[in-house]
Amino acid sequence: MNTAISIERIGLNCYTRRAQVKDSRRLILGSLHRFHLGMNSSTPDSSNTNNTSTVQENMGSLGFYGTDEYSAIIVALLTVVIVFGVLGNLAVIGTLFQRQRNLKTSSNYLIINIAVSDLLVAVIIAPLRFVEMYHGWPLGNFLCHFLAPLQDVIVCVSVVTHTFIALERYRGIVQPFKEKLTIQRTKQVIGIIWLTCYIASGLPVAFVVKESVERGHQVCNISWPSDLSRQLFILYLVIIFVFIPLVIQTYAYSQIVKVVNLEITAVRKDEFVEIRAVKLAQSRARVLKTLILLVCAFYICSIPRVFTMLLWEFGGGLKENLDFHYAITITLIVYYLKHVINPFIIFGTSAEFRYNCGYMCCPPNEFVTFTTTKTSE
Repeated sequence: MNTAISIERIGLNCYTRRAQVKDSRRLILGSLHRFHLGMNSSTPDSSNTNNTSTVQENMGSLGFYGTDEYSAIIVALLTVVIVFGVLGNLAVIGTLFQRQRNLKTSSNYLIINIAVSDLLVAVIIAPLRFVEMYHGWPLGNFLCHFLAPLQDVIVCVSVVTHTFIALERYRGIVQPFKEKLTIQRTKQVIGIIWLTCYIASGLPVAFVVKESVERGHQVCNISWPSDLSRQLFILYLVIIFVFIPLVIQTYAYSQIVKVVNLEITAVRKDEFVEIRAVKLAQSRARVLKTLILLVCAFYICSIPRVFTMLLWEFGGGLKENLDFHYAITITLIVYYLKHVINPFIIFGTSAEFRYNCGYMCCPPNEFVTFTTTKTSE
């Protein structure tokens, strides 16, 4: 969230070392300007200069932001996001795109959408932060307007996609006689999700972002016209893209769990039930477990970040508390790890995914199989 970055930028501006070191560390914290969940901060303006100066003076005595330790944490975090984010999400996408009909379902295409959004963080957002840390904003004013809101959009896409997965599973299990979401329609839904999320969360930011020069380096910053406009946008994002989806998903999965438990109980009690029905109920339970774990991981990683950002924005004196700044750093780390954790959950809970990933990486030799078949005949 961009609100969090104002903390790091304030901490850097107050760090009292040699001028060259201070300039470099301002770049490092400035590059974290978009480590956020849609809560966008602004550079200090004339209306809050006095308050900012007070915080800067206090942060000068705290001395955590701008240190080598803090920079090392961010570098390590970005490295993990890039390496594991690329490898893990490519494995998920590749596994689902291979020619295995049983994996080509609407829910799996939606999972691909989440993997693609996480992959974009690994191949665009995180590498761009590396460049910004040491060289400033490298891509000019146009891409500043386009890419600055991108991480907000990616987070919103993940939230909305998780919600669609919950609703699709709800339709398939709780209301199985309703019209099924086809693959073609799922692809259309994915396109609409991206467009809607950019309009709803990215476009407002695109209008207030600008490229500027700070201490000889180009930076891409979001500058809200007032504190009130920033706070209203924060509340809007939290309500629309955190609270409401969480309520919908909680209700949908609670109803799904009830139905699946009833199915499992019924097939276990019935001595004459077909083995196929037992396997179907067990399969649904396994898929449900994976989906619930994905949602739980997303919110476990995201909600602490949302909470600390709301406290930063509305918590008053907490801005001067060292422990609170440590808490923000911890939630930042946990928040970014959500972009790499999904593949571990998917492959860890689904033997089918592991098998098909192995099939994709080491496909059987078709020629040998064909020859063996002919010889046996």
